[in-house]
Amino acid sequence: MAFDAIGFLKRAAREPLVHFLAIGAALFVVNGLINGPDEGPVGETVVVSEGRVSQIAQSFILLSGRAPTREELQSLVDDFVSEEVGYREAIAMGLDADDTIVRRRMRQKIEFMIEDGAASETPSEAELQAWMDAYPEKFRLPERRALRQVLMSEDKRGATARADAEAALVALKAGGDPANLGDRSMLPAAIPLTTQEGVSALFGADFAAAAFAASEDGWFGPVTSPFGQHVATLVDVEPGRAVPLAEIVDRVHSDWVEARRNKARDEFHARMRERYDIRIEWPEPWKGLPATPDPNPATRPTPEVGE
Repeated sequence: MAFDAIGFLKRAAREPLVHFLAIGAALFVVNGLINGPDEGPVGETVVVSEGRVSQIAQSFILLSGRAPTREELQSLVDDFVSEEVGYREAIAMGLDADDTIVRRRMRQKIEFMIEDGAASETPSEAELQAWMDAYPEKFRLPERRALRQVLMSEDKRGATARADAEAALVALKAGGDPANLGDRSMLPAAIPLTTQEGVSALFGADFAAAAFAASEDGWFGPVTSPFGQHVATLVDVEPGRAVPLAEIVDRVHSDWVEARRNKARDEFHARMRERYDIRIEWPEPWKGLPATPDPNPATRPTPEVGE
């Protein structure tokens, strides 16, 4: 059967896809006539400076523990060129727009520059002492307590756990042996000198609060924890105290640096907000919220993607 070329062309001419391709081709031709051939970014210059090559070589040394060979360095520089050209082309195509990863990375880089500049100074001992004096509770060693506890497990005793703990409290105050009372568990019967935060990590916040509110006059309870009902007694108490700078100079220095970084970041964002006319168009049901952001924000470091 002979091929009907005329019929095929008539049918093709009725197809929307053919119309679309024809229009696209026509626009391409018109663009070429007006603007000339697309030669790409021929005028762009990429210079891999001596400093950049040295940086690439140093990165290799840090990762591998040795200097790169000539072939390895040439390959690394070639890869850098591909990365640089690809980056420029991506920016030119607008691929960085509305990309959360790119936006956060750019914000991180500028914040790092601002923060590092503010934290580059080395504080004097007097400055660290003044910082420590301004926030005494932050650098005070907390109270620590040593305890002994007896557990009445709710898993084993159910609804009678509290009544059993009350009976154990009476027995212990009368001189009973704690080793013969209570239920075995993975919890320590004796707790060495520990902060309230440490006790909370083991027995829960309610138990820790009761333990650090108790006086030193014997057994007390029952105290509730996620594990059941406890009867406890204080074994030793080490009061909290202020410490000299020499003992915690690294900690004070780190806190001073962190405060400087935070202050510099906040001030930078406040200055930048002054340069822009910022309006927030809240959708329902948040219409009543402020139409402009806080001019003096208390910022936090840029979160990683996914946070």
